[in-house]
Amino acid sequence: MDVILDVKFNEFAREFAERQPWYRNSLDDMAEAAREMCWAGFGLVDDGTGEPLESWDSRGYYNCDCRENPLRVNAESTHAAFKAVGVETHEWNGWIVWDASNKAGHEVARQIGGALADCPVLDEERLSELEWDNACTMIADLHKLPDGIEPDEVLREMPEVPHCSNCSSCDIDGALTSLGYQECVDCDTWLKTDVDGAMCHDCTELEQEGECECLGDYVNTLKHLGVYATTADVRVVQRACGDCYPVIWPVAARVLVGV
Repeated sequence: MDVILDVKFNEFAREFAERQPWYRNSLDDMAEAAREMCWAGFGLVDDGTGEPLESWDSRGYYNCDCRENPLRVNAESTHAAFKAVGVETHEWNGWIVWDASNKAGHEVARQIGGALADCPVLDEERLSELEWDNACTMIADLHKLPDGIEPDEVLREMPEVPHCSNCSSCDIDGALTSLGYQECVDCDTWLKTDVDGAMCHDCTELEQEGECECLGDYVNTLKHLGVYATTADVRVVQRACGDCYPVIWPVAARVLVGV
């Protein structure tokens, strides 16, 4: 453990400073940073690849979720591990640094570096939690769900959780179908029905011809019963309507009246 005047360093911080060509990462810079934080020591944590472990809570969003989530998990776990033994941590040049004057911190840093060398994520459960929350947000932002259906219900029907809003596909069609929904034949509204070719109530009303109210009355009945019509159902109603029939099928109407 090297010392520059009143500041102590852990082995990884010293080794990292020696192989950096940039003056801002020298031991002198680290010592100055420690003094500014009122620390008697300065330590870095190996991220398992020989680079300092990145901070997260003090930085902006730079990457897609598949990179950001592990960074966040590792940063949270590292800060918590040092805090548990009474060692202060901070952010410096985008990395997590700690007061290396505290002996307990050296063992924590070694354990974290060793764990990351074996596995790139310190807390798989926390990572899964973040991926789940992000997937729920992505579904809510990108898709119009049926009334009463929450994103987590859709996720439970998917074969796997989309782990990244940029790198993962999020096809909810199969999930909603398994929940008993079908997409309206004319728009992207999802309907709770097992009727093939069903239309939502709004699209059904759009089939109305002129000022005739036969479909408006029909839709009110559908809403009351909690069911949906198909195009074939709509045509049956219009054929039975004295106003719609001659407009939609003028030739057939003339034949019926003998014209």
